[in-house]
Amino acid sequence: MEKEKIIELINKAKNLTPKKMDKDLSPMEGFPEVPNWHKYEREIWEIGEKIRQIIYTKKSLRKDKEINDLVMEVCIDKKSKRGRQSFILLLGYKHLSRYAPKLITMINDKFVNGQIIDTIYKMQATGFEKDIKPFETDKLTWIRKLAEKYVKKYGTQQNL
Repeated sequence: MEKEKIIELINKAKNLTPKKMDKDLSPMEGFPEVPNWHKYEREIWEIGEKIRQIIYTKKSLRKDKEINDLVMEVCIDKKSKRGRQSFILLLGYKHLSRYAPKLITMINDKFVNGQIIDTIYKMQATGFEKDIKPFETDKLTWIRKLAEKYVKKYGTQQNL
């Protein structure tokens, strides 16, 4: 029952994604570098959060390959912009580290780079120090700290 509900939610998120990349909206008041969210971005993000709540109570679904492959499809569709953030975070488990190579390809996407670093760290996926290291100087403190944490923990392992 829960699996079907998750698949239904993922399909809803996919249907909310525009067919072509929308332009960014005007900046948020007080944050000139951050565009306002499109309505679909918020809706997709909320769907990812609903899925998180389901798998929080039904832990066996975290290992469901079909669900995780579908989640990854949402993650890599850049047209969903920031809506993907909550979907990327759904993959933050060690047993899902096989998705790390695909996630790291989006590291320079300003809408999800922090979530990618956080998820790869939670996956305990090694070998991405060169990709993550540049974010140690990011202007956003939370991203900078995540990058530093990853490089500190996993960067030294490669140098042994």
